[in-house]
Amino acid sequence: MVSQAAGSNSLLLDRQGATVTVTINRPAKLNALNPRVMTELGNVLDTLEEDPSVHVLVLTGAGNRAFVAGADIERLSKMDTAEIVDHMTFGHQLFLRIAEYPKPTIAMVNGYALGGGFELALSCDLLVASDKAVFGFPEINLNTMPGWGGTQLASKKMGPNRAMEMVFTGAHYPAGRCLEFGFINLLVPADQLKQATLGLARTLAEKNPFALKMAKSALRLANELPLSAGMRYETLAYATNFGSPHTQEGFRAFLDRSRR
Repeated sequence: MVSQAAGSNSLLLDRQGATVTVTINRPAKLNALNPRVMTELGNVLDTLEEDPSVHVLVLTGAGNRAFVAGADIERLSKMDTAEIVDHMTFGHQLFLRIAEYPKPTIAMVNGYALGGGFELALSCDLLVASDKAVFGFPEINLNTMPGWGGTQLASKKMGPNRAMEMVFTGAHYPAGRCLEFGFINLLVPADQLKQATLGLARTLAEKNPFALKMAKSALRLANELPLSAGMRYETLAYATNFGSPHTQEGFRAFLDRSRR
């Protein structure tokens, strides 16, 4: 069932089982991000995190033309330097919130994912793209650069060489080309995008949510910690999960199956 997010005119929520799809609903603006939409998205993230029956989040944009085309350039052009610092910090906080979200997140990219839209997609754990999707950082063509975490997210998701190429050229890259860059998990025909994305979400939703949370926290820190420190953290995460009843249940179920 599709419904509006509480207090929001720009976000739609669609729940199927333990998966909630959050749709940025500004198709006339190519789902461009503005402070109101970003604030509303942050509020939705808070609400869904507190709901134990929600296991997976899918983020997408309304219509067929764009996932999210980016930020509101007209608004940016009127800011001074102090305002820009606040605006970029606001974006960093939201995208870092998504990257560190305790539940798995999937970007369902159905069209243009440019600038801030690309940064939003990269902040998600997994990315499913339509064969009509287009990615890019066009900021350099405006004599500026990515500012909502794009340089950092892209480097972590595709490596520094590919990230530099995309940031430096400002070019639009079709999804087929981006598949080799490594940040797309699944590339499917446009008419199969929703089905494929929700199928992946169902696979994740069937896993134990606490085990996924612990695994995600260790995977995120792998990019930030030295190997030895990361392995120590993995030990703590494993032990924390091991002490939970669901782990023993999983072991017993496996042993029961193996003895049959």
